[in-house]
Amino acid sequence: MLTIRNITRIFNKGTINEKIALNGVSLELAKGDFVTVIGSNGAGKSTLLNAVAGNFSVDAGEIFIEGTNVTKLPQHKRAEFISRVFQDPMLGTAASMTIEENMVMARRRGHHRRLRKAITSKDRTVLMQELKKLGLGLEARLTNRVSLLSGGQRQALTLLMATLQTPKLLLLDEHTAALDPKTADKVLELTRSVAEASHLTTFMVTHNLEHALNIGNRTIMMHEGRIILDISGDERAGMTIEGLLEMFGKASGKHLVNDKMLLA
Repeated sequence: MLTIRNITRIFNKGTINEKIALNGVSLELAKGDFVTVIGSNGAGKSTLLNAVAGNFSVDAGEIFIEGTNVTKLPQHKRAEFISRVFQDPMLGTAASMTIEENMVMARRRGHHRRLRKAITSKDRTVLMQELKKLGLGLEARLTNRVSLLSGGQRQALTLLMATLQTPKLLLLDEHTAALDPKTADKVLELTRSVAEASHLTTFMVTHNLEHALNIGNRTIMMHEGRIILDISGDERAGMTIEGLLEMFGKASGKHLVNDKMLLA
């Protein structure tokens, strides 16, 4: 479903600050794969996600989504294939608009229709049914402005909006990192259920090693712009954080005592 072939991205090329952020990365995701991506700061996790999203062009290599070469497509064109949830809960919604207005915009993405006259009683019934899935009581607050919601509520709403029109690829960029642990667990469980229900192909960057091993069906680890580990199946099912750190040490040549050293 997602094919990444030997992509390279160099920042500040030709200067003393030159940084090889992606170094010949290749990756294949089948339809329905839920891949978690981990690695230290600067390993290339978010750069890889941004390259797929089209935030910038790559210096070499190609990216395909369901057989379509999107390498040279701008970000707004790739949005036809991709939905994304960012780390900052404030980025995924329009704060000055109501919950129902935000949801209708997401539900009718790509259709050039006037917003306020487009919201019907049928729309509201559908929106309420979708909001009930969150278990946050938002179905009773359709006309509330999004600015009144907590960070966790906004992130849950953003996740729901990102999947109202089933995307070919869902990108999650540390989307629970800014939330408190309890809220993060709630949003993560919603992520799991939404992805499973729609059989979404999902690519989730995280700093949490426990989440990386317990969510989805596959975990990749990046280091210095390369993928150094790719585990799935029985190997992943029986993997512990200690075992993962040991594998990282063997693959990278670095000895780690705990996950804090990896994530520093």
